[in-house]
Amino acid sequence: MANTILFRILLPILLVIISFSSIYLDRTSHPYLMIAVGAAVYVSINTKQTTDKQIYLQIAMLVLFHWLSELNWSLTMYLILLIRQITRSENLPRALLHALLIMTLYSVVRFSYSVTNGYSVLVTLSDLASALVFVTLVWIIKSKEIEKKNLEQLNDELLKKDVLTGLLNYHEFRRELSKMKERSEYGLIIMSCQDLRVINFKHGYEQANISLKDIAVQLERHFNPAVIARYGGSEFAIAIATDSDTDTGTAAAEEHIKEAVAGIIEQMPELDIIYAYAFSNGYSTEETVENAEKLLFLQKKEIWMKRDEHFFRADKLKVIGELAAGMAHEIRNPLTTIKGFLQLAYQNDYKEFDRYHPMIMDEITRVSELTSEFLQFSKPNLSQMKTEAVQTCIERAISIMGTEIERRGHRLSAEYPVAPLYVKIDKDKVVQVLVNLFKNSIDAMEDLGQIRVKLYELDNHACIELSDTGTGMSDATKEKLFEPFYTTKGQGTGLGLSISHKIIQDHGGRMDVKETSAQGTVFLIELPLVL
Repeated sequence: MANTILFRILLPILLVIISFSSIYLDRTSHPYLMIAVGAAVYVSINTKQTTDKQIYLQIAMLVLFHWLSELNWSLTMYLILLIRQITRSENLPRALLHALLIMTLYSVVRFSYSVTNGYSVLVTLSDLASALVFVTLVWIIKSKEIEKKNLEQLNDELLKKDVLTGLLNYHEFRRELSKMKERSEYGLIIMSCQDLRVINFKHGYEQANISLKDIAVQLERHFNPAVIARYGGSEFAIAIATDSDTDTGTAAAEEHIKEAVAGIIEQMPELDIIYAYAFSNGYSTEETVENAEKLLFLQKKEIWMKRDEHFFRADKLKVIGELAAGMAHEIRNPLTTIKGFLQLAYQNDYKEFDRYHPMIMDEITRVSELTSEFLQFSKPNLSQMKTEAVQTCIERAISIMGTEIERRGHRLSAEYPVAPLYVKIDKDKVVQVLVNLFKNSIDAMEDLGQIRVKLYELDNHACIELSDTGTGMSDATKEKLFEPFYTTKGQGTGLGLSISHKIIQDHGGRMDVKETSAQGTVFLIELPLVL
């Protein structure tokens, strides 16, 4: 726009003014020739420059016009010509030489029609210095504009591309897809590097970044030409143009995709690459992206399920191993006792077997009970599920344990809501849980104490709080309380609370220690209400 105003509007106006003034002031001896040369100056400057030699033709035409007009006002046109050369030149020294040449020619022509004296010589030197300063200032402005343009271009590139890989970013890629759809159909591939996080964790983010750069290089090598982008953290997207939406064109594109991805996987097997692709044939850009993302998600889901299944199997084997170890340890103790008694009886020719018989039977009973509890823990049976009032379970447990609580000298109280709370449960199993908690409360109170049971409703759940005034438990005990075979008692299998916890879980409820301190412990059981 600026060039148009300067060279196509202001320049001809200036040529007309100088020509008219020269004729009006009677300075020119060849008015028609001057007008013709002025037109030649305009044409030469506005003609597209194809060679560097055209500048010399422009200078020659301007010098001739200046000589014919005999007016110093032509200096402005010399400056316009300088501006043209500076904007096109890439070399400052060369631009300064052009300035010296043009201003020297201007001064020579000026001396041809004016008086030569000291003043005119000083004016010439001043014109040369001014021209050099003018050229330098214009060059500085030009350099700043070029630098600004380069920075804008760099900023535009940064906004469009991923800084690490140099590929397009997600938003720019989506815009390119829309443009590609307008030109032709395309195939979209989304590729995911599954083990990139593992590399990041094991070898650091620098190695992970190197892997991302490497895969970007591989993508550009195997998919060319194509629009390639870093789609996400460890995902890349590639769009390749297809010849047509025919089955033949689609089949050829599929073959190309499979071969290219196979080559990348072969080069980078450590990344565990998976991919999915979709074609835009008959679909919008949004639908094509959605189709590819859905296929990739299904692959990821299958991988996650397989991994979860593997982890679940490993955890299950670990639990079985821990239970087996605990069971072996618990059974070994009574078997050792039985073995010892039998050895003593054998050494005495079984003469005093009656003496050892009760103790042997006690240990056998202990093994039998341990085995029964273990079977109950490993395979609970909730076959008697019915809708019951929770209060009846509590009352049944109190009727079982009430006598023992009173015999120990403890007090027992129960608090129920006005309206009964109904839950779907196996009543015998829930009573078993409550009886086990009563037993634990009795054991926890060395002195005379009190056991309280409170039933209430909260968030569509029946809540049972069972508290005692015992000595409480440590944080370590609380953390391991529901683990199989863990017990703080001298006697016991350590399965009671584990079985109770699992029974409540199987009912869709929750069992936990609400609070514990030196003043006692509060257990909380939550069971979903029947609404």
